[in-house]
Amino acid sequence: MFVLRAERATGQEVEGEALVSLDAIHFTMDIDPVSGIVTGKGHSLHGKSIVDKILVIAGAKGGIASASAILELVGNGCGPKGLLYRRTNPVMVQGAIVAGIPCMDGFELDPVESIKSGDWLRVRPGDRVVEIIRE
Repeated sequence: MFVLRAERATGQEVEGEALVSLDAIHFTMDIDPVSGIVTGKGHSLHGKSIVDKILVIAGAKGGIASASAILELVGNGCGPKGLLYRRTNPVMVQGAIVAGIPCMDGFELDPVESIKSGDWLRVRPGDRVVEIIRE
């Protein structure tokens, strides 16, 4: 088991499959709110589903509308289980909190480099820890 530690974290513990994005995600422009499919042209996850995945994201794009889009995704039953950012912003954190999605950033090691799509993760925001329990 490999462990990543974060400086900032919020939310409840979750477990699930990682989906790693080499690009920042704009929840309004890059993701279809009804299906949870990444539709952004040229995006590293184009055509992939974020539904029930723990997104490991290079960065955040967008503002208040993107934060609302996270809540809309969850309301439509197609949101992610968790958000692990290399670096995020307060608006995305607010969106995650309102939507009830665990969110972490400020990792000691780059999560985009340390985690691979398909890895099984246990996200423990209360301890500011992500465990890679199956690769």
